[in-house]
Amino acid sequence: MKKLWEKDKNIVLFIFKAFTAWKLSLFLIEFLSKIIPLNRGYLGSVPWANFDGVHYLSIAENGYGIYQQAFFPFFPLMLKFLSFIFLGNYIIAGLVIAHLSFFIALYFFYKLIKLDYSEKIASWSVLFLIFFPTSFFFASIYTESLLLIFVILSFYLARKKNFILAGVIAGFASATKLVGIFLLPALILEFYLQNKDRIYLKSYILNLISIIVLSSSGLVAYIFYLWKVYGDPLLFVHSLSAFGVGRSGGELIFLPQVIFRYFKIFSTVPFFTHDVPIALLEFSLFFIFLFILVFNIKKIRLFYLIFGILAIMTPTLSGTLSSMPRYLLVVFPVFIILGCLKNNFLKFSLLIVSLVLLVILTSYFLRGYFIA
Repeated sequence: MKKLWEKDKNIVLFIFKAFTAWKLSLFLIEFLSKIIPLNRGYLGSVPWANFDGVHYLSIAENGYGIYQQAFFPFFPLMLKFLSFIFLGNYIIAGLVIAHLSFFIALYFFYKLIKLDYSEKIASWSVLFLIFFPTSFFFASIYTESLLLIFVILSFYLARKKNFILAGVIAGFASATKLVGIFLLPALILEFYLQNKDRIYLKSYILNLISIIVLSSSGLVAYIFYLWKVYGDPLLFVHSLSAFGVGRSGGELIFLPQVIFRYFKIFSTVPFFTHDVPIALLEFSLFFIFLFILVFNIKKIRLFYLIFGILAIMTPTLSGTLSSMPRYLLVVFPVFIILGCLKNNFLKFSLLIVSLVLLVILTSYFLRGYFIA
């Protein structure tokens, strides 16, 4: 244990300092944001549990209500379990899960990057993630922190050749959010690449089946539950349209149609309304992340790329880029690529722009204007 601490001491200290700076920044933003009038029409009386957070708390306390099946069960189950420790206080339980998960995720993110890159690149990658414009969701009663730790840990375990445990963690991820299922093709690919030169057919097939079963177990269990209780195994998809923002709720809508919808918004809605800047942010971040991944394929491992592309593209099939700035938080390969930039001026400039947007978006989220 002492040797392990000596080995990882600098990593832990760096993560602690970055995490503390981020948290203090959020406290300051929360204090200053009170100059913005409160949007009385928003959901939630607790600022860090706005919008989706209200639904997660409700599911944890009362079980699924109408249309709430769009929210996957693992996070509410954890809220329910931890609430007993905190004397029935679901909000404290949610905040503990969010902050602890994010801190651990940052630690393993740093260690994952260090398997291929320098400490400098690892440090910059962590900073780009922790001060991303929507990183405040990692401090909220949302699934983002929990999903991130499952995603990062699954990839880290796979890199360490522990595919069975990586599959178990991926199963938890697929019970937390739909994007978790995209760990499955990524793990299969990495398993093949690590074993293609020394395949023993029987053990290879058994391990492959284990990865498939374990990685999909969370999603499969939820589908079975929805089928048995509600008679609709895809209710988590069919419920999406109830939350508006242009989601189809089952019908597949392809990217050209989505792009057309956004150009229609840009051309018909007055710019200085609430909707246009948000739409512009969603549209811009989507294409920036997609561009970074596609044009930097050689800088990251192939199974990182597979997960990143699927995590970016699949939400567009619902017909909107709404919430894309939040969904991009788990597309960790992009933050690694940004950390690899050699131009320090460019890196500092990007970090400053990110911080400015973090202040604006956090303020508007806390005051009930920005859902992401």
